[in-house]
Amino acid sequence: MAVKHEMIEFESEGATLRGTLHRSENPEAPLVVMAHGFSATAHMSINAFAAHLADAGHHAFAYDHRNFGTSDGEPRFAVDQWRQIRGYNDAITHTLGLDGVQTNQVVVWGESMGGGTVHFVAAFDPRVTAVIAHTPGCGDTYVEPAADSSDFAAMKNYWEQGDLTQEPASTVAVRFADLPTSEAPVLLNFDAARDYANEYGQRSESLWSNDVNIVVRKAPELSVPVAAAQLAVPTLYVVASDDEVAVASPAIARRCFNSINGAKDWEDIEGGHFGLLYEDSQLFHQAVSADLAFLAKHL
Repeated sequence: MAVKHEMIEFESEGATLRGTLHRSENPEAPLVVMAHGFSATAHMSINAFAAHLADAGHHAFAYDHRNFGTSDGEPRFAVDQWRQIRGYNDAITHTLGLDGVQTNQVVVWGESMGGGTVHFVAAFDPRVTAVIAHTPGCGDTYVEPAADSSDFAAMKNYWEQGDLTQEPASTVAVRFADLPTSEAPVLLNFDAARDYANEYGQRSESLWSNDVNIVVRKAPELSVPVAAAQLAVPTLYVVASDDEVAVASPAIARRCFNSINGAKDWEDIEGGHFGLLYEDSQLFHQAVSADLAFLAKHL
């Protein structure tokens, strides 16, 4: 069982990010670093996953991405995937430096867009020893990786040297779900997205916004298939069989999964993209069980 949990904060790219750390009684237990998908917050389901992983004896750190939830950063509700990747790296660095966390087993956990983001974190950062991706956003088409890995090298070079203080090329305003919050285009225009937004986005302390700006940078395109082909650490995919989100296509996820060179496990979840995010539902517990089985098997 986890001894305690506490709010902690760390610096990333000039902003203070915050989240909840559950410390295991065993300092050498695996550390699972967790963040939310697209425009969600850690308070929307991710904290619940972290608590279950911690109860099983793991260190678990669930935090809000820059510009979201309890974390700082401007402009608010701006999705900047490059900064989110570096946020994971900074979260790992900070947490490994804390008293009571003395492990060489680092797992990056993500869901939806975050399930894609953790591919980059693991491919770029040699400290990562395993990946857990729930309903991963692998893209709506499969991009064949370059035979000479030049596409991956360009991404990694930008991760190492890219200046994220530069003004982005553009920002794109969208609404997450079909709620009457603005006139921006709706990103996920189906009932399950609206239902989850209403139930979890609107609950107390969610700090959520339906209105989001997507940051587009002058940088190499972030391709999950390219990163997946570079992975050599144990990886778990938890995939919704009827996922309604185009960029979380199970067919594309399968091709990415097949290209991973390390040990890998696949868990099918019946239903759509949001079913496993309903805390204490059967699908939520199936996903938690898959996570725990994977961690026990590989770490």
